[in-house]
Amino acid sequence: MIWLIAAMKCEAEAVSDLMRDGMTCILTGIGPDNAYYSVKKLIDSGKVSPYDKILNIGVCGAGEDISAGSLHFINKITDMRSGREYYPDLSLFPEDIDEGHIFTSDDIVTETKPGELYDEEASAVFEAGQKFFSPDSMLFIKIVSDHGKDIPADEMMTGIISKHKDTIKSAIERLAARSYEQQEILSLPDLRGKLCLTEAMNNDMNNLLRYAKASGKLKDVEDYIAELEKKGVLPAGNKKEGAVYARRIKDMLTE
Repeated sequence: MIWLIAAMKCEAEAVSDLMRDGMTCILTGIGPDNAYYSVKKLIDSGKVSPYDKILNIGVCGAGEDISAGSLHFINKITDMRSGREYYPDLSLFPEDIDEGHIFTSDDIVTETKPGELYDEEASAVFEAGQKFFSPDSMLFIKIVSDHGKDIPADEMMTGIISKHKDTIKSAIERLAARSYEQQEILSLPDLRGKLCLTEAMNNDMNNLLRYAKASGKLKDVEDYIAELEKKGVLPAGNKKEGAVYARRIKDMLTE
């Protein structure tokens, strides 16, 4: 599930035609307190899964040197009330995206500084979300609507966001693909601890298990693991022992 978090209806309406199966929109209302408790309520509801994603989309203010209408993937969030800093992980996205540092306030910032973005929700979404979601499972996309004055009307905000639908659609597709990949991995047997696998070896094993699942051979692997456990040789005593069993699983699937 991708949870689309927006403060205002006009922000959500801008991307309403991009909603798809496996997406749910939550309108938090304006301000950090509303955002925090909306995300906390979501997590407390028990509806979230380990492979779910948060996508926070909205308009923001900016310094005079940042063009109105520009879109930014947020790589750093500073809470102006507490001074806390948060770092969304953008490793899933291309290096040429426009990244930005956003400052979250509890009111509209009218005294802006060059190079800075401003909103009223991002830090609260991250603060509440981090209790369940990892930094690479929370994406913040902000579009500049103003420079601290002459705040546009709701319909203008919708239009400002709508101009970036292609970029937002691509981001949604990346999040959905990553969610599916993680869901698939979670449905596979967890052999890392049983075979004393390193991270690299575990990634290779998961690729093998995905192949086994697709080719109808996963039960053979599960039966083999169950047999080893029955014999008392799993979990393996060390990496060398685990590597022997991992090799046998690979041979089973590729012979």
